[in-house]
Amino acid sequence: MAKRSNVRQHNLREILNILGEDVDHSTQFHVHYSPELVSENPFPYPFRGNNNGLIMILQGKLKIQINLEIFTASADDIVFFSSHLTVHILEVLEPIKTIGLVFTEEYALTNIISFKDINILRFFSSNEMPVLSLGGSKKETVLYLLESMYFLNSVDEDDNYYRKEKTFHYFNLLGLELLESYRADIQKVDIKTSRKKDIIQSFLSLLSLHVIRERTVKFYADKLYITSGHLSKLLKEASGTTARDIIEDAVVMEARNLLLDTSLPLSQIAEKLNFSDQSFFGKFFKKKMKVTPKFFRNQYK
Repeated sequence: MAKRSNVRQHNLREILNILGEDVDHSTQFHVHYSPELVSENPFPYPFRGNNNGLIMILQGKLKIQINLEIFTASADDIVFFSSHLTVHILEVLEPIKTIGLVFTEEYALTNIISFKDINILRFFSSNEMPVLSLGGSKKETVLYLLESMYFLNSVDEDDNYYRKEKTFHYFNLLGLELLESYRADIQKVDIKTSRKKDIIQSFLSLLSLHVIRERTVKFYADKLYITSGHLSKLLKEASGTTARDIIEDAVVMEARNLLLDTSLPLSQIAEKLNFSDQSFFGKFFKKKMKVTPKFFRNQYK
């Protein structure tokens, strides 16, 4: 894979400005709510934030890549992100409405009520389960807490004397509610499922090392000492995406990085990515991205 530096780095102010929120100051804590349905992808490239946070999808569906694992997130799902994760919204499958929370580690360390609850921070910054599905009364509770913090975050302190104190308690309670859901899901994972997860993580690690030169499912299956069919089945069950599509998505990510972060001519990019010629690279890229490499570079760079 390309160097991590090719992934764009955004601070909180930049992310909020991209989302249409006019924030010109830095902050340690912020709740963002998008009341309108969004159908266009605000981040058509992989990026990392410098804070921890989450978004709750209230409506719609999107295909999202976190590091190299692909998820489909829909209504009542929570998507976590941190400075350790590379996030890329691949496609907005259905117009989405979200509410999101972003905070610095300093904020969490300052406001976590007891040392025992430091697990809340570790949970938020963990990348073991970046998408969590809520159900039943849990989703109502989480939404209530996020909406309450959004309201408190939107008013002046003079209008609500205990605004900060209330926010601290809502924040801790939100963390405990989500941690409870997370642990309930983890307890359902048996040894066989853990073995499957290990294989998938090993595949993704191998892919990050070899994707520029090796694009066959067989290569990765051989490295993992399993059959191509077994690897394809595991990946399909875990992500709903075929092994070939995951490999091709990784190649496209490399191509996007080179188009946006270098001035290399298309012919050199094609050669660097091990395509036989520029024409074949262009056809591959357009098939996956629906636009030519040149158009993509001009529009987003």
